[in-house]
Formats: sequence, C-alpha cells, structure tokens
Amino acid sequence: MAEESAEAIETEPAEEAPEEIGDPAARALKDRFPDEVLEVSETRGETTVVCAKSRIRDILTLLKDEPRLSFDRLSDVSAVDYTSYPGHEPDTPRFNVVYNLYSHPNNQRLRLRAQVTEDACTIPSVTSIHRGAEWAEREVFDMFGIRFDGHPDLRRILMPLNFEHYPLRKDYPVRGMGERDVIAPEDPGFLGNPYAGEEEEVDDPLGSERMVLNLGPQHPATHGTLRLTLELDGERIVRCIPDIGYLHTGFEKLGEHHTYNQYVTVTDRMNYLSPLCNNIAYSMSVERLMDLEVPERALYIRTILWELSRIADHMVWLGTHALDIGAFTVFLYTFEQRERCYNIFELVTGARLTTSYTRIGGLGWDVPDNFREVVLDFVAQFPAAVEEVERLLTRNRIWIDRTKDIGVISAEDAINWNMSGPMLRGSGVEYDIRKQEPFLVYPDLDFDVPVGKHGDTYDRYLVRMEELRQSQRIIEQALDKLPDGPVKVGDAKVILPEKGEVDFGMESLIHHFKVLMDGHGLTPELGEAYVPTESPNGELGFYVVSDGTGYAYRMRVRSPSFMNYQAYPQMVNGHMISDAIAVLGSVNVIAGELDR
Repeated sequence: MAEESAEAIETEPAEEAPEEIGDPAARALKDRFPDEVLEVSETRGETTVVCAKSRIRDILTLLKDEPRLSFDRLSDVSAVDYTSYPGHEPDTPRFNVVYNLYSHPNNQRLRLRAQVTEDACTIPSVTSIHRGAEWAEREVFDMFGIRFDGHPDLRRILMPLNFEHYPLRKDYPVRGMGERDVIAPEDPGFLGNPYAGEEEEVDDPLGSERMVLNLGPQHPATHGTLRLTLELDGERIVRCIPDIGYLHTGFEKLGEHHTYNQYVTVTDRMNYLSPLCNNIAYSMSVERLMDLEVPERALYIRTILWELSRIADHMVWLGTHALDIGAFTVFLYTFEQRERCYNIFELVTGARLTTSYTRIGGLGWDVPDNFREVVLDFVAQFPAAVEEVERLLTRNRIWIDRTKDIGVISAEDAINWNMSGPMLRGSGVEYDIRKQEPFLVYPDLDFDVPVGKHGDTYDRYLVRMEELRQSQRIIEQALDKLPDGPVKVGDAKVILPEKGEVDFGMESLIHHFKVLMDGHGLTPELGEAYVPTESPNGELGFYVVSDGTGYAYRMRVRSPSFMNYQAYPQMVNGHMISDAIAVLGSVNVIAGELDR
C-alpha cells in the first residue's frame, strides 16, 4: 500500500505556482482588491491591470493617496470595444474603460482596464479623484455610449448633441451608410443661453450687467474652430463653457481602417504645426508593439527633426500670441524663423507641412548630403532672432501687464487637470518626458528643463522662450553625434523597398505589393502599446491595440491640446474679456489635435 501511495504521489501533476507580479503598484492592487483584480500583464515594459468596474474609485484613490504609489496624474481615459477581438467570448464584457496613470514622485506608469458589459453600460466617474478625467470621460460617453455615474456634466463633446450613434463602436456603419442616417436628424444650431434657469437673483434685474457672450467659433484670436460661451458681469468673466468638436475628423476611427504605414499620412493632420512629431510618436508606439529596433542614424535624424518641429511650432505660437495682444512686429520675426524650418523640412521630406516622412521601422529615406550644413546655418542665426524677440517683449511694460498674474494655475491644479508640456512646467512642475521617460536619443544629449514659478501667462511665455534655446542645444549635439548607417530596419516584411527599385525591378515590385497587402506586411502580434512623447504642447502618445491583422484594432490619440484646454474655464474665471484671449494664446490650442 505504501508503494502504491508513493506511486500515486509521483504521477499526480504538481500545482503550478502563481506567477509573481513584479510591478509594486499591480502587486499592491492584487493584495488590496483580490476579487476585483482579474488579470495582471507585464509586457513590452508596460504593466496592465484588468479589474472589475465596481470599485474603480477605490482603486484609483488607493493608487493616488498611497505614499509609496502616488499616481497623482490620470494621463488619459479611453475605451476599447472588444466585440470582434480574437478570443473574445460572447458572454464576457464587451467594453474595457482604459485608465493610463502616471506617478510624478516615482516616475512610473500604470494602465488599468475596467470591464463594462453592454447591458449595464455604466461605470462610476472618477472626476472627484482626478479633475482631468472630465473631458476624457465625456469623450468615451460620446464615442462608445458608456455612461459615467456621478460625472458633473455628462454630455456629448465632439459630436452634435442630438447625434444618435456611437462612432467608435465596432457596429458603427462606416460603409453602407445609406442603410441608416448617421447624421444628426435635425441640427439644433445655437441652443441659446446655456445658463438659462441658473441666473443668480439680483436686487435690480433691469440694472444688472449680466450677459452671455458668444466668442467664436470663427474668431481670428481662437486660431481654429473654437467656441467659448462666456457669462459676463460687465466685462468680467463669471463663467465659461468651451465648445469644441467643430473640426472633428475621426482620426481614431480612421486608424481602424488604414494600414499601419497608411496611417502616417493621417497623423500629419493632427497638430499641423509640428506634423513630424506626430509621425514619429505614432511610429514609436507601433515599433514597440512589434519589438522593432530602429537604426541609430534614424533615431538621431528623428531627434533633430523633432526639435526643429518644436522650434517651428513655438514660432507660430509666439507670433500669433503676440499678435493677439497687439505686438505685430514679433509676428513678422517669428514667421521668418518658421519659414527657415519649413525650408529644411522641404529639403528632407519634399513637403513643407504634411511630410509623411516617417515609416514604421525608420524613415522613408536618408537625409540629403547637405543636411548638416543647412541645419547648422539655421542654428547659427537662430539665437540672434530669439534675442531680438526677447528685447521686444520680455521687459515690455504692456506685455507684462497683459500676461503677469493672468490665467494663474497652481502646480497642484495643473497636475490634477492632467496638464503637460509648457503648461505644466509653467506652474513649477519639472516634468519633461525627454528627461523622465527618455525616447529617441535624448538620454545621450545634454539639455535643461525650464520651469516657471507662478503658473501665469507670463511664466508660460518664459518657459517656451527658454525651450527654444534648449532645442538649439539639442540639435547641435545631435548633429555632432550623427552616425552613418541605414535609416530603416533590415526586415523585408516590415519596410518598403526603395522607390527607384520598385520602378525598375520585378522583385522589388512584388516585395512592395506584399508589404502593403493586409496579412503580408505589418501584422503585429496581439497586444497593446503606448509610448509617451514630449511634443511642443505636452504629452503626445498613441495607444495602439493590435488584433494580429494589418490594421489597428483600436487607435487612441492622447493629444496634449485636448487635455490642457479643459482647465481653461478655471484659468479665465474672474478675468476680463481681453484676458481670455491672452490666456487662450498661452495654452496654444491646436484645433486639429483638440478635436481629433
């Protein structure tokens, strides 16, 4: 009997030890919420926790308030419809609401995915924990129809208020639209006074100076199709409602219907002042998804073009910002520098604005032989141009009066509102993704991160002015270190052959055709990836979900303008109408990436 018992023990399969969770935040969640945390994955350097929706507020509160975790910024809120995702079972939740968090004290990121069923398509709002979730939750409601219980203002944000469908659901009729009307049946137009019924009682209603003013959407100082509904007491702003969505172009939906390289042309149209940054940021997310190592020369060229794009973007911001406040001469000086940058872009890419130069796995082609000389000529004359603008503005009494103590936002509020870039650094938070979460070749380059003290319009101006000088330093160093070598990966299944070879060689033509065909070219494995980058306006990133085909299953664009702009009502409250223009200019809203 003893022998039989021993034999039985030997043949009995051993229980698998539970896989140990390496990420401390994910481990803390699993310990505290064992029933709600359903899955933890750690791939491609990213940690994702899948959880039940019931205690999402408790989970985010723990992540924010626990001192050793301190996830103080909710970087983004989005959603994924898993209806047709490989392996998705009909009886499992259809949607995942995706929360991307960042901890400034620990320089750490974490992704949460809360499951939401179709029949109970609601989830608690987290705006009471992170104010920066306000617009993002509205967008998820607008695009997916998921309701956020407890949201202070849950209504559509991009689509018309009476729109009947949810464009980012998988059953939305992209093709065959004649089968049903996908346009709002009746455009309500201007809905009148949005504050009707909320008026404060006054002793003398006839003598009150309260009024509602509509600013935009075609006002020259909005620099895009932005509309502001302002409630005024005389000329002082009492309340403000930003109205966006006039330029809604469906960038995220297009990502599901373009192949990975085709989508590069779409990214150009988002922030059209620095389109190369969009190209590169998108490419890096797909490259992480595919575990591609881009050649070093391509990384250096990308870095140089990234900083030239920052300069071009800041030049447009500075010129138009100054023009709005009355400094016309500055506009002429800055646009001359922008044109010099565009000349370099045209030399390298063949286009001045929508370049489409980046490829998944590298660049479309190498830079011309005179690239170094042309860029050095630009950076040699650039400091004098910056100095000239500073002499016109920095100590100008009118400029100081129009910008100092205007649109103040504290460091704590800036983080809570999910601000990034010059907006966050202007409030005194020393956070630059190029330093904290380096990408491209920034770890090999020496530069400083300027920060403000007061968080006003003047500080945001000073931060951007110093960033121009730092961009020049980065470009000079990258040019000195620019190595020789290829600018594309060597994988024939990823990169297209040279155009000249396609025109005259049958093998190259077949290769070109197969790479572009769905199923033969870029087909990342199942998974998801997100790479944060420091664009001229702040954190720019593409959250890409792959289903193994040649098209992204979900393409989420985390654009800085959308997140930065939602704090605008707080920044202008109590100021004059003229101050609203100055504050808007300091935010540098780009309508293309705002509306997506």
